[in-house]
Amino acid sequence: CYRRPGQRWTFYEIDPLVERIARGGPYFRYLAECAPNAEILPGDARLMLQRAPRAAYDLLILDAFSSDAIPIHLITREALALYLDKLAPGGVIAWHVSNRHLDLAPIIGDLAADAGVVAWRQSDPSSRAEIANYHLPSVWIAIARRPEHLGSLLTDPRWTRLQGRPDARPWTDDFSNIVSALRWR
Repeated sequence: CYRRPGQRWTFYEIDPLVERIARGGPYFRYLAECAPNAEILPGDARLMLQRAPRAAYDLLILDAFSSDAIPIHLITREALALYLDKLAPGGVIAWHVSNRHLDLAPIIGDLAADAGVVAWRQSDPSSRAEIANYHLPSVWIAIARRPEHLGSLLTDPRWTRLQGRPDARPWTDDFSNIVSALRWR
Protein backbone atom coordinates (compact mmCIF):
# COMPACT_ATOMS: atom_id res chain seq x y z
CA CYS A 1 0.00 0.00 0.00
CA TYR A 2 2.91 2.35 -0.65
CA ARG A 3 1.41 3.29 -4.03
CA ARG A 4 0.58 6.96 -4.42
CA PRO A 5 -2.01 8.48 -6.77
CA GLY A 6 -0.69 8.67 -10.29
CA GLN A 7 1.89 5.95 -9.80
CA ARG A 8 1.94 2.86 -11.98
CA TRP A 9 3.12 -0.40 -10.44
CA THR A 10 4.29 -3.45 -12.39
CA PHE A 11 4.95 -6.82 -10.79
CA TYR A 12 6.96 -9.59 -12.39
CA GLU A 13 5.89 -13.00 -11.12
CA ILE A 14 7.23 -16.33 -12.28
CA ASP A 15 4.52 -18.46 -10.65
CA PRO A 16 0.95 -18.04 -12.01
CA LEU A 17 -0.44 -19.58 -8.83
CA VAL A 18 1.12 -16.80 -6.74
CA GLU A 19 -0.62 -14.22 -8.91
CA ARG A 20 -3.96 -16.01 -8.62
CA ILE A 21 -3.65 -16.19 -4.84
CA ALA A 22 -2.54 -12.55 -4.58
CA ARG A 23 -5.40 -11.26 -6.73
CA GLY A 24 -8.23 -12.65 -4.70
CA GLY A 25 -9.51 -14.74 -1.91
CA PRO A 26 -10.25 -14.26 1.72
CA TYR A 27 -6.64 -14.19 2.97
CA PHE A 28 -4.69 -12.07 0.51
CA ARG A 29 -6.24 -8.72 -0.33
CA TYR A 30 -3.13 -6.63 -0.98
CA LEU A 31 -3.62 -6.21 -4.71
CA ALA A 32 -7.36 -5.72 -4.49
CA GLU A 33 -7.03 -3.05 -1.80
CA CYS A 34 -3.75 -1.37 -2.64
CA ALA A 35 -3.01 -1.78 -6.32
CA PRO A 36 -6.08 -3.13 -8.12
CA ASN A 37 -4.83 -1.86 -11.49
CA ALA A 38 -1.28 -3.09 -11.08
CA GLU A 39 0.11 -4.88 -14.08
CA ILE A 40 1.44 -8.37 -13.39
CA LEU A 41 3.72 -9.78 -16.04
CA PRO A 42 4.09 -13.56 -15.84
CA GLY A 43 7.47 -15.17 -16.31
CA ASP A 44 11.04 -14.87 -15.17
CA ALA A 45 11.56 -11.26 -14.12
CA ARG A 46 14.97 -10.87 -15.72
CA LEU A 47 13.73 -12.15 -19.06
CA MET A 48 10.52 -10.13 -18.92
CA LEU A 49 12.32 -6.95 -17.84
CA GLN A 50 14.34 -7.04 -21.05
CA ARG A 51 11.13 -6.07 -22.87
CA ALA A 52 10.56 -2.94 -20.77
CA PRO A 53 11.56 0.42 -22.25
CA ARG A 54 14.86 1.99 -21.20
CA ALA A 55 14.65 4.25 -18.13
CA ALA A 56 11.08 3.06 -17.48
CA TYR A 57 11.26 2.69 -13.70
CA ASP A 58 11.93 5.17 -10.91
CA LEU A 59 12.21 2.30 -8.44
CA LEU A 60 13.01 -1.36 -8.99
CA ILE A 61 12.40 -3.63 -6.03
CA LEU A 62 14.05 -7.01 -6.23
CA ASP A 63 12.53 -9.40 -3.73
CA ALA A 64 13.20 -12.88 -5.04
CA PHE A 65 15.35 -14.21 -2.26
CA SER A 66 14.52 -16.58 0.56
CA SER A 67 16.23 -18.71 3.14
CA ASP A 68 17.09 -21.49 0.74
CA ALA A 69 17.52 -21.36 -3.02
CA ILE A 70 18.49 -18.08 -4.62
CA PRO A 71 18.11 -17.20 -8.29
CA ILE A 72 21.77 -16.50 -9.04
CA HIS A 73 20.96 -15.12 -12.48
CA LEU A 74 19.37 -12.13 -10.70
CA ILE A 75 22.62 -11.17 -8.94
CA THR A 76 25.17 -10.96 -11.73
CA ARG A 77 27.00 -8.18 -13.55
CA GLU A 78 24.72 -8.65 -16.55
CA ALA A 79 21.57 -8.55 -14.41
CA LEU A 80 22.66 -5.32 -12.71
CA ALA A 81 23.43 -3.78 -16.12
CA LEU A 82 19.88 -4.65 -17.21
CA TYR A 83 18.37 -3.14 -14.05
CA LEU A 84 20.38 0.06 -14.50
CA ASP A 85 19.30 0.27 -18.14
CA LYS A 86 15.64 0.11 -17.10
CA LEU A 87 16.13 2.58 -14.23
CA ALA A 88 15.17 6.21 -14.81
CA PRO A 89 17.72 8.95 -14.11
CA GLY A 90 17.74 9.48 -10.36
CA GLY A 91 16.11 6.08 -9.80
CA VAL A 92 16.89 3.54 -7.09
CA ILE A 93 17.15 -0.23 -6.96
CA ALA A 94 16.01 -1.75 -3.65
CA TRP A 95 17.35 -5.25 -3.21
CA HIS A 96 16.01 -7.61 -0.53
CA VAL A 97 18.82 -10.07 0.20
CA SER A 98 17.77 -11.69 3.48
CA ASN A 99 19.00 -15.24 3.75
CA ARG A 100 19.76 -17.49 6.69
CA HIS A 101 22.49 -19.42 4.91
CA LEU A 102 24.13 -16.88 2.60
CA ASP A 103 25.52 -13.39 3.10
CA LEU A 104 24.57 -11.80 -0.20
CA ALA A 105 25.35 -8.19 0.72
CA PRO A 106 29.07 -8.44 -0.15
CA ILE A 107 28.14 -9.98 -3.50
CA ILE A 108 25.88 -7.02 -4.29
CA GLY A 109 28.55 -4.63 -2.97
CA ASP A 110 31.05 -6.14 -5.41
CA LEU A 111 28.57 -5.75 -8.28
CA ALA A 112 27.88 -2.12 -7.37
CA ALA A 113 31.59 -1.28 -7.18
CA ASP A 114 32.18 -3.03 -10.51
CA ALA A 115 29.35 -1.02 -12.13
CA GLY A 116 30.50 2.30 -10.62
CA VAL A 117 27.29 2.87 -8.66
CA VAL A 118 26.71 3.41 -4.94
CA ALA A 119 25.21 0.88 -2.55
CA TRP A 120 23.88 1.31 0.99
CA ARG A 121 22.82 -1.50 3.30
CA GLN A 122 20.28 -1.77 6.08
CA SER A 123 20.05 -4.76 8.41
CA ASP A 124 16.90 -5.03 10.46
CA PRO A 125 17.56 -7.58 13.20
CA SER A 126 14.80 -9.19 15.20
CA SER A 127 14.66 -10.34 18.79
CA ARG A 128 13.33 -13.78 19.70
CA ALA A 129 10.05 -12.17 20.77
CA GLU A 130 9.74 -10.35 17.44
CA ILE A 131 10.47 -13.53 15.52
CA ALA A 132 7.78 -15.30 17.55
CA ASN A 133 5.39 -12.58 16.29
CA TYR A 134 6.52 -13.09 12.66
CA HIS A 135 8.82 -10.05 12.50
CA LEU A 136 11.75 -11.69 10.81
CA PRO A 137 15.17 -10.12 10.33
CA SER A 138 15.82 -8.60 6.94
CA VAL A 139 18.66 -7.14 4.92
CA TRP A 140 18.05 -4.54 2.21
CA ILE A 141 20.45 -2.87 -0.19
CA ALA A 142 19.70 0.35 -2.04
CA ILE A 143 21.65 1.08 -5.22
CA ALA A 144 21.74 4.32 -7.18
CA ARG A 145 23.96 5.90 -9.79
CA ARG A 146 24.87 8.77 -7.45
CA PRO A 147 24.69 9.11 -3.65
CA GLU A 148 22.25 12.03 -3.74
CA HIS A 149 19.70 9.81 -5.48
CA LEU A 150 19.37 7.88 -2.21
CA GLY A 151 17.89 10.91 -0.45
CA SER A 152 17.25 10.47 3.26
CA LEU A 153 18.98 7.07 3.40
CA LEU A 154 22.28 8.91 3.47
CA THR A 155 21.51 10.46 6.84
CA ASP A 156 19.51 7.58 8.31
CA PRO A 157 21.75 5.81 10.87
CA ARG A 158 20.15 2.45 10.03
CA TRP A 159 21.80 2.58 6.59
CA THR A 160 25.55 2.19 6.01
CA ARG A 161 27.67 2.42 2.89
CA LEU A 162 28.35 -0.95 1.28
CA GLN A 163 31.74 -1.17 -0.37
CA GLY A 164 33.01 -3.74 -2.82
CA ARG A 165 35.75 -6.07 -1.65
CA PRO A 166 39.10 -5.19 -3.24
CA ASP A 167 40.01 -8.76 -4.22
CA ALA A 168 36.54 -9.97 -5.16
CA ARG A 169 35.52 -11.19 -8.57
CA PRO A 170 32.00 -9.95 -9.37
CA TRP A 171 29.52 -12.66 -10.23
CA THR A 172 28.57 -12.89 -13.89
CA ASP A 173 26.27 -15.06 -15.93
CA ASP A 174 29.29 -17.31 -16.47
CA PHE A 175 30.80 -17.19 -12.97
CA SER A 176 29.49 -17.37 -9.44
CA ASN A 177 31.01 -18.72 -6.26
CA ILE A 178 28.22 -19.69 -3.88
CA VAL A 179 30.73 -21.00 -1.33
CA SER A 180 32.11 -17.46 -0.95
CA ALA A 181 28.68 -16.31 0.24
CA LEU A 182 28.09 -19.06 2.81
CA ARG A 183 27.50 -18.03 6.40
CA TRP A 184 29.91 -20.08 8.49
CA ARG A 185 28.43 -20.45 11.97
